[in-house]
Amino acid sequence: MSSRAAWTDLLRRYAELRDLSSTAALLQWDQETMMPRRGAAARAQQLVTLAGLRHERFTDPRIGDLVLQCEATPGEFDDEERAQLREFASDWRRATKLPRELVEAFAAAESAALEAWRDARAKSDWQAFAPHLERLVGLSRRKCAVLGFGDRPYDGLLDDYERGATEAALERLFTDLKARLAPMVAAIIERRDRVDASCVKQRFDERGQEAFAARIVQAMGFDLDAGRIDRSSHPFCSGIAHGDVRLTRRFVEGDLRPALFGVIHEAGHGLYEQGLPERLARTPLGEACSLGVHESQSRLWENIVARSLPFWQAFTPVAAECFPTQLRGVSPEQLWRAVNQVERSLIRVEADELTYNLHIIVRFELERALVKGTLAVADVPAEWNEAMRQLLGVVPERDADGCLQDIHWSMGGLGYFPTYTLGNLYAAQLWETAGRELSGLEAGIARGELLPLREWLRAKVHVHGRRHTAGELIERATGAPPSAEPFLRLLKSKFGAIYGVDLTHCG
Repeated sequence: MSSRAAWTDLLRRYAELRDLSSTAALLQWDQETMMPRRGAAARAQQLVTLAGLRHERFTDPRIGDLVLQCEATPGEFDDEERAQLREFASDWRRATKLPRELVEAFAAAESAALEAWRDARAKSDWQAFAPHLERLVGLSRRKCAVLGFGDRPYDGLLDDYERGATEAALERLFTDLKARLAPMVAAIIERRDRVDASCVKQRFDERGQEAFAARIVQAMGFDLDAGRIDRSSHPFCSGIAHGDVRLTRRFVEGDLRPALFGVIHEAGHGLYEQGLPERLARTPLGEACSLGVHESQSRLWENIVARSLPFWQAFTPVAAECFPTQLRGVSPEQLWRAVNQVERSLIRVEADELTYNLHIIVRFELERALVKGTLAVADVPAEWNEAMRQLLGVVPERDADGCLQDIHWSMGGLGYFPTYTLGNLYAAQLWETAGRELSGLEAGIARGELLPLREWLRAKVHVHGRRHTAGELIERATGAPPSAEPFLRLLKSKFGAIYGVDLTHCG
């Protein structure tokens, strides 16, 4: 067989593997949105079967022969094909280290843990969820050992989401951020009376919230003919396949912000999925670069765009149409200030930009201790509460508002949380560059013109798929390696203006 014929066979096999992954993603979306509760056991088995089949096909010795044959003749391929081969080979070598039994055990444990977490959260019962987390932590340690990360297991978990990220580098980043954010938070909290958020803390009916969010998502350019929005206990985005991107949302009747910004956040993810090139669908490059980059897209839209004054200059009239009683006479500046209120809050997904990364630091420090074995699962609630007291000055009264609030651990997502902070940093750096390259960007947003930014992000980020590492992609897009400085500049400028305080010397 020629190298070109081997390459064609490899691409065919990868497309089949991608189809199996898409099928599993569809089943997981259904489990979160529509599946009857008594279907949990059958769904778990279906996901185990799919995971096992995919692993068996991926580790077929014939794939190894094809990879090695193509790698032996790099001159036969163009630059894009060599990038495809690099990613395929990397995934294949990783997969061959994992026994099928371990892959199936993970799928079973994750499905069972998801159902247990849902019940435990509703009852605020950590002990009901704890055995499931213990199993997932044990399986995670075993996976890291098999993959060659036995002496640094957290690095192995990070590798699933942000290739090249290390625990040591994140520890330095978080230590620096903590030191620089703390004085800003302190300066703002002392003046919190300068922001009145009562206009967004009223009764907003679900139908009105849905209509308002839909108007914004459409203005962002999310294609509802290639996606849909449903309800779930924890909002998420699932890129099932090209042309099928699904978002979910949740509603809080007494506050406009959680549902609104949750939908905008997930729509940011959805725009990335819809922006991946169709010609690369079902290939190794037809996927997101990393979770940190994925988060940069959602955080940019949620925080930098939708919490800006130009955004509310455009969309306050739309909000007033949807809520004529609640928002009669409320100005864009009032709404802008209200949605940027800084508070010491319990819930990560409702946190403001200034304190959000402190929530991530709590999770980072706890989960790496779990993985190292220096923290017992049974002790998580107490450690969580103490960390929240130290970093954010609040302590949850119930585990449902503390260590049970997030879905990630129930889905085996140990190592996922740091990508939120990386996403915040990448987003600010992309935004600064977009502001330089797109003339009149903020003026256009004030007119409700959001598509120019979407198109810029498509050209700078989405179109590349998985061709580059996160660091390479950000440097290509912005002309500089990833840095926390644009993010810190943004915070100082924005919150200094809102609260009337000079933050230039903080951090």
